Amino acid sequence: MQAAGGQINVTGLTNGTAYTFTVTATNAEGTGAASAASNAVTPATVPDVPTGVTATASDAEATVSWTAPVDDGGSVITGYEVTSSPDGQTCTTGTTPCTITGLTNGTEYTFTVTATNAEGSSAASAASNAVTPAT
Repeated sequence: MQAAGGQINVTGLTNGTAYTFTVTATNAEGTGAASAASNAVTPATVPDVPTGVTATASDAEATVSWTAPVDDGGSVITGYEVTSSPDGQTCTTGTTPCTITGLTNGTEYTFTVTATNAEGSSAASAASNAVTPAT
């Protein structure tokens, strides 16, 4: 593999696994000694989507629960955001469940959840069951 400008993009690595790299040079006379190892790097991506989103309604609020993603993308999940539909009300938390307040009694809502790590946020989950807050 020949690199232009002294840089190579290495693909096929496993997120969450630390890697170091060495470099050798090859010419007509053979391959030279390997360089010193690079600093360790850990590839990562956003988490997978949370699953199993369920909601339970009460007076002007709903409590939403979910199952954490199986794959955190190689970086620890730092939080979750629950979003209502309609209205786009949100609740941010580090763990399940999360209670969204300020909902309108008599209005039907569903909820989606995203997971966030140092790399960013996952796609939104499938919508929860529909619930209607009431007194």
